[in-house]
Amino acid sequence: MAPRAGQGVARRRIAGGAVALALLIVPAAAFAAGTHGAHAASKTATSILRTTVPKQGKYLLVVEVRARGKHSRLVDVYVPGKPVRSVVANPWWGAAVYYTLSLSPTKLVVRTVNAPPAVQVRAKLSLRTAATPNTPSTTSNSAPPSSSSSTTTTTTTTTTPPPAASPPPTPYPSPYTNPVFTDNFQTDFTNGGSLPNQLPTNKYWNLDNWGGCGQSPVPTVSTSNTNDIGSGQDLDGVNPDQNAYLTPQGLAITAVRNPNAAANSYATDMYTSAQVDSVGHWSGEYGEVEASIEMPTAQGLCPAFWMLGDNNIPGSSPGIPGEIDIVEAPTFGAGIEDYADLHGTTVNPPTGATTQQYEISTPAPSAGFHTYAIIWTPTSITWTLDGIAYATANQGALVAGSSWANDYSYGNFHLIFDLAVGGWSCDFGTCTPATSLGAPSYTMYVQWVKWLQ
Repeated sequence: MAPRAGQGVARRRIAGGAVALALLIVPAAAFAAGTHGAHAASKTATSILRTTVPKQGKYLLVVEVRARGKHSRLVDVYVPGKPVRSVVANPWWGAAVYYTLSLSPTKLVVRTVNAPPAVQVRAKLSLRTAATPNTPSTTSNSAPPSSSSSTTTTTTTTTTPPPAASPPPTPYPSPYTNPVFTDNFQTDFTNGGSLPNQLPTNKYWNLDNWGGCGQSPVPTVSTSNTNDIGSGQDLDGVNPDQNAYLTPQGLAITAVRNPNAAANSYATDMYTSAQVDSVGHWSGEYGEVEASIEMPTAQGLCPAFWMLGDNNIPGSSPGIPGEIDIVEAPTFGAGIEDYADLHGTTVNPPTGATTQQYEISTPAPSAGFHTYAIIWTPTSITWTLDGIAYATANQGALVAGSSWANDYSYGNFHLIFDLAVGGWSCDFGTCTPATSLGAPSYTMYVQWVKWLQ
């Protein structure tokens, strides 16, 4: 994604249906023995959440934090059996961390630690998969013996039928059926694409010079490689056609390790990569926008499929375009998830810098190709994964002061695919490239993209 303020701040909304959690604010001294080292030498404030786990199974735990007062602050979140996670709490609800936990009936305690004053905390504990009891599939009922000398025992065997299969989820209905833009990258490979080395066809795509993934607290450590193809120029020995090229699997966007980068470095040219956009070739407003993508899953990566306004939001100062993230798939820690985001201006009228107005996530699907899409109308955007809706945003879902009409219903948007290394995906300290050079390369593949209206 293009560098912008606020991208590294996770602002995640929480749906209803949460298990009730009791919140207590307690002195930091009471928990000094377990406090993270970053807080050991300074005053800290601690918030505690307690809840009862009702049954054994796999749970999704979402812990959301909010700063008191007017200033953001860094918060450490502690969950038993999990590494400490950090998140930036803003003066509004939304910043959150996610955990997948296998739990038995017990008391679950969640602790947050930060510089005073203590942040507000709320959470949701949702049962994803209940543990299956070990019950026999058949039961044997024997009749008691009769009082006569001749004893006859009758045994009745009852077979328990398997539970009825749950019907598959119903695909989300889309009002858009007419394809106005399509590109099949596998077909482009067969037809040769744009030479040399079968670059994505220049009829639809450019290699641009962005490709970041937020800059705080860890910088993006990849640089988009945009020197002229065939000019003899390259970036640190890597030619651009090594970063974006056609294959039988579709368009490959590859982050290639810079052989000249120092180990254990946060240098912005540690990897070269690519960002591909449709500026000047195709853009539109409203419709169903979808692509078949295979995401890389190594730690510290930030692949994305997103859209940016062709023009700045009317009246915004400084001028900024609206942004719709169809999917961001940063890989940090064990709980890999896909994110849906909206970025616009901070207030209405739009007189501030860009801000994240909406974000929600869904657990990442299995490895392989999946269809990521939005259904964009003048008043709402619905995100789908393999045709199944998992989030919808409208005016009421945006942060206070935002304007849907100003930011997401004012003109045409173009398409962008990219793969960055570092940045937001390293925020929680679990990013492999943050501590070593990592693998020689990482690749995301795009089979096709469609826009229907």
